[in-house]
Amino acid sequence: MRILVVTSTFPRWNSDTEPAFIFDLCKYLQRQGLVIDVLAPHAHGAKKHEILDGVTVYRYQYFISIMQNLTYSGGIMANLKNNPLNYLLVPFLLIFQIIALFRRLRSTDYQLIHAHWLIPQGFTCALLNSLPGKNIGSLICTSHGGDLYSLDNTIINKIKKWTIDKCDNFCVVSSAMKKKAAALGIAEDKVSIMPMGVDLDNLFIPVPGVDRLRKRLIFVGRLVEKKGVTCLLDAMVDVVNKFPDIELLVVGDGPLRCSLEKQASNLELNNNVNFYGSVQQHQLPDLYSSASIAVVPSIIDSSGDQEGLGLVIIEAMGCNCAIIASSLEAIRDVIDRQSGLLVTPGKPKELADKICYLINNPVLRRNMASIGREKALAHFNWTIAGNRYLQLMHKYQDGNMLD
Repeated sequence: MRILVVTSTFPRWNSDTEPAFIFDLCKYLQRQGLVIDVLAPHAHGAKKHEILDGVTVYRYQYFISIMQNLTYSGGIMANLKNNPLNYLLVPFLLIFQIIALFRRLRSTDYQLIHAHWLIPQGFTCALLNSLPGKNIGSLICTSHGGDLYSLDNTIINKIKKWTIDKCDNFCVVSSAMKKKAAALGIAEDKVSIMPMGVDLDNLFIPVPGVDRLRKRLIFVGRLVEKKGVTCLLDAMVDVVNKFPDIELLVVGDGPLRCSLEKQASNLELNNNVNFYGSVQQHQLPDLYSSASIAVVPSIIDSSGDQEGLGLVIIEAMGCNCAIIASSLEAIRDVIDRQSGLLVTPGKPKELADKICYLINNPVLRRNMASIGREKALAHFNWTIAGNRYLQLMHKYQDGNMLD
């Protein structure tokens, strides 16, 4: 069974620090006997055609190479917010994505197209599938959050619904997103809850020999508005007053990094906050294993965007970190009151109080970490999450729904 994955989130080269969850899914499915090709935007310095860990990747150029600033390093929505001039690149991305998709389908027979992100990938696949004589066969679209939540207006919502209606199956990564799809008028039986997975057997495990520091906190994620790092830095002022030697590792990069570093400096947190930058995936377990608490202070941002699931929570749980996270509906799919502490999004004082409380309760931290890892293994390991997608895709083998 040959599948074409169309996405705008994918490693640009070996050892890239871009999110790898779609790549991980591709590798898992390929190990189960499927043949996976990937179509993704090109980036300056990336190859236009290569094989990464057995997965064939085709990258299409949509503008002058060095000026392709729309898709990576924070994601499309964050890059549009950071620089409104990037809106000028949107039509080029859509046009060249359609051209590249058409060329792929003309040269290779695929039994299934799997589009990641409702807009633009799902939309362009559905559009091409609607043209006379250009039927692309079975189409699955997976939404990861921002594409469903943001740009919440009448016109864009109609485009979202039209796109979903053209898909054979619409996958979302949390129960909260299924409710959002229902609000658009999507039939319940068309939507499948299909969270991405994490390698909890070999990669995201407690690292032997790494000392877990009681007063080390860790944040991992893109430095964009919805991740709530502004709130976390405000909370750190109160935490530092109680624990002057507390340390926060901010692991990740993005368009808000400069403003966040300035905020930390203005709050006199330079001795307590370390902006670590982006790291390769294999480096994360060491960092998680060195911290006692992973903090996930996500918010609903000014565009309505919010977490679709929160894979970093699962990574941290796999490495036996205690978790403090915002009580967003999607995040509650991952943790509960036994496996972590939940706080009201965007409330620095409440967040600071929970951090101080957990620092002072080592038994609670250890219990939550143990329960959290077991829950992650039971629901989000790739052997479970990947098999959900494998079973779904086999329904479309030979281009037809099978019983």
